[in-house]
Amino acid sequence: MQTRHDEPSPRQRNRRTPRVERPPHAPARTVVAAVLGAGLLTACGQTSPTTTPPPAEAAPAASSAPAQQEHRLEVEVTGTATLTSLAFTLDAEVSEETAVTLPWRKSVVVPYGAGRHEWTLTLQHTGGDMAATATVNGKLVTRTGGGGSAGSNNTAKLSGSFTD
Repeated sequence: MQTRHDEPSPRQRNRRTPRVERPPHAPARTVVAAVLGAGLLTACGQTSPTTTPPPAEAAPAASSAPAQQEHRLEVEVTGTATLTSLAFTLDAEVSEETAVTLPWRKSVVVPYGAGRHEWTLTLQHTGGDMAATATVNGKLVTRTGGGGSAGSNNTAKLSGSFTD
């Protein structure tokens, strides 16, 4: 019995995996050439190991030291009072001013890693009201206020500390 190439034999029909038959007019070298061509295209589409970019560096491990490398202490005095004198002390270093006009502001940068820092602001004022605030790294740490009648001699003190 003669079978046609496009009809499967009874033996071929019972197989679980289908068999791909090539038409009788396609030579075997065409299939080999197609497989080799596909392999070359695949190989050409990939970068060689020598041109592969290095992997991205891993993010540095979190350390116990804060990312901030300095502290900023800001002290501000506002109001209508007349300041006859002002003394600012930071880590035992004193700076004094007289006949201070309000508003008054002082900003000090303190390097990180120096340990504990203590500061004090002493104000001598007369007549009117005044308010003083202090922030460390933008956070309010303390404030004070006061007032007095004309001719009175008053003292206000603002102090604090911070640690690395």
